[in-house]
Amino acid sequence: MRNDAADNSRNGYNNKRVKACIGEVDLDIPRDPKGTFEPQVIPKYSRDISDIEDKIISMCGRGMSTTDINDHLEEIYGVSFR
Repeated sequence: MRNDAADNSRNGYNNKRVKACIGEVDLDIPRDPKGTFEPQVIPKYSRDISDIEDKIISMCGRGMSTTDINDHLEEIYGVSFR
């Protein structure tokens, strides 16, 4: 018998277009038929991610290194961008 994680995997992707400071960006979002995954960086139904970019630019402006920014985002969102 398969476990719950395996039952909710390998379901393909949905396309999502979000607005960023550089223009529109196409993302491939993994399907989640059971609805158990809650995204941290780009919330469900969100179409504008320019606020994340503004926060990163602000951190650069305050003198944080890219390593410090990555570590900070990892603490907040639980993901690494390395």
